[in-house]
This record gives sequence, structure tokens and C-alpha cells, in this order.
Amino acid sequence: MKIGLDLRMAGGGSGIARYISDLSHEILSQDSAKGGSASGGKKNQYVLFFRDTEQSEDYKQFGQKIVITGIRHYSLAEQLRLPEILKKENLDLVHFPHFNVPIFYRQPFVVTIHDLTHTLFPGKKPSHFFHRLAYYMVFNAAITNSKKIITVSESTKKQILQHFRVDEKKILVVYEGHNQAYKMLGKDEAFQQVSKKFNINKPYLLYVGVWRRYKNLPMLAKAFDRLLDQGFDLQLVLAGSPDPNYPEIKSQITDIRNQNRIKMLGRVSDEDLNLLYNAAELFVLPSLMEGFGLTALEASACGVPIACSDIPALREVLGQGAEYFDPNNLENMTDVLFSLLKRPERLEELANLALKRADLFNWKKAAEETVEIYSTSVSAMLNLIQHLKTRS
Repeated sequence: MKIGLDLRMAGGGSGIARYISDLSHEILSQDSAKGGSASGGKKNQYVLFFRDTEQSEDYKQFGQKIVITGIRHYSLAEQLRLPEILKKENLDLVHFPHFNVPIFYRQPFVVTIHDLTHTLFPGKKPSHFFHRLAYYMVFNAAITNSKKIITVSESTKKQILQHFRVDEKKILVVYEGHNQAYKMLGKDEAFQQVSKKFNINKPYLLYVGVWRRYKNLPMLAKAFDRLLDQGFDLQLVLAGSPDPNYPEIKSQITDIRNQNRIKMLGRVSDEDLNLLYNAAELFVLPSLMEGFGLTALEASACGVPIACSDIPALREVLGQGAEYFDPNNLENMTDVLFSLLKRPERLEELANLALKRADLFNWKKAAEETVEIYSTSVSAMLNLIQHLKTRS
């Protein structure tokens, strides 16, 4: 098969960018190993599409064709120029790992839908009506025209079926994995390094991710404020980049009495993030919605106790490896965090359960299942073509 991979979003700090990078690396690594094995095995041919040359450097090791498009995601050029670039490669199939598929691209493709955040939490854009209309058109075209839809959880699959007209058999769930860079370290040693690098000098609650409305960070800040009022000597550490479309979130976060106890680190390296996970007293994910919850899985792999929102996707992924709270209820969120911090034995139990849960999710399995979807999609198309030729 000749497969195109749209990797123009790879290498960023968002969960989707991490999904694209980790999944594509595993797919290409497995393909290289298969082609070089003693048993032979036919390698697939991949064409890798990037935004710029710098972004593609880490992929040269795989020996696959690289095409630099010069096209950003969510751009007009994505809709007008990208289809012709793809068509020139005579691909059997393209995998778009996010919903931003060119509306007029009519060649075979599969698409990954991570969540319905833009549908259920539309947020705020400079040209609200234009962006909402564009999103609906692109998202609907991606779902309608794709050969298969990959979702990262059963929760997202159910939401798609609730809000869009699509055949359930067309949607296949492939769970994400966690990068092997995230692993359990000695907590005391990790805290010493974190303290030295980031000037963190107290036990801390950790959040990792972008700052958007549905991430519910102002509510976490208020709960943190209450914990300090109840006698806990803590810091709140936020790792991740603010979204410029939501400048008010920072002011809402810092609009608490104990704002001087908040450390805003911005985006950090994988190495530093591994240390931050390991040194944390508790990882907290207060989101109103998630498609999978990759940062929570990363925390699980580090053996960190987790408290998070009681929402379907997080229940699905974390199971018993987390304590849950109502993300819309400040008192409940505070009470759950208070109860955990008062019980070291429960924190240790949660850490062990989280580690076991993390073992269920890996990129090797995700890559194998994704490539199988490529194979069955192409085979189905070839069978249909043969059937039509026979009938004619």
C-alpha cells in the first residue's frame, strides 16, 4: 500500500500533536522492522507530509518520501492547495490524524476524531460565525467522505453517533498509548531536580495541558485556594501553554487569595515533564470534556496518584486508577482533593492502581490496529472496484 500521513501538526505541545508524533513514529518503526526481518514481509510505502523542513528532521531515519507542503493547519491553503499536493503522489489512502481534512479532497482517506470539543464547547474566535461555519463544513465533510473514522475512545464514538448521521460500523476505536519517556522515578530525587530548576519548594498539585475554557482551570484554582485555607501547605503547578484566544483564563486563575502559590511553567520538555509528574503530590485534571485524557495516562505511567473529572472518557481510560469529582461543583472538587491529601495510604493505593492501568495502553498496539484499518480500507476499495468491473 502507498499511504499518505498528514504530519503537519506533529511536534507541537498539544495532546493531538503528541498523538500524531508518537503514533506515526511507531507505525514507521514497525514498518521498518517488518521490512528488514528475516521472514521478509512486504513493507508499506509511506509519503510523509509536513508543514516545514525543520518539522521533518526526526523522520528522515525511516527512509520514506517526505513532502514539505508549506501549509499550516486550519488555513485556507489547507483547503485550496493541499488536495493537489496529495493527488500528485497517487496514494492508495491518506490518514488525516485530525478532523481538518480538505473539504474537496475526494480520494480515499481515514480520519481520526479525537473529541467533539469544538461542537460541544465552541469557545471563542475573532470571527465567531465564520469560524463556526467553517468548522461545521470541514468536520461534516471529514465524517461523511472518510472510508473509516478512528476515535480514541468509546466516549468519542458515542458522541459522534449522537450528533452526526454516520454508520456505526464506520467508526473504529483505537486507544492511544503513552510515550516511554514517561516512567516512574524516585520521588525525592525528582522533587530535588524540580525544586532546583523551577523554584518549587513545597508539595504541589500538578496540571498539564493547554489553557482553554473547557479545561476548567479557574475552578481548580478556586479549589486550591480553599485547600490552603484548610491548612494545607501546597503549591499549584501548571505546565502547558495558554491559548491566546482565552486571555481571560490567566486573570481568572490568579484571581484568588493565594495566587502567589501558583507556578506557571509554560510548555516544558519531555524530560522536565517526566520529573514534574514524578515529583507531584497529586495530578489533577479538572476538564469539562476530554476525548481521551493523554496527560492523565502519562501521569499514570509515572505512578502518580490522580484526581480528575467524573466524565465518560476519563472513566473509560483510568478506571479505578483515579479518584473522581464533579468538575462543575467547587465544593465536591475541594472535598475530594481534601480527602485524598489527608490520606497518604489512599494516595499510595491510587498510584499503584494508576501504574497498572497505564500498562493497558501502548503505541505498539495502537499502531498495529491503525495499520490494519489502512489495510482493510484499501482492500474494501479494491474489492468494490473489482465487483464493478465484473458487473460491467
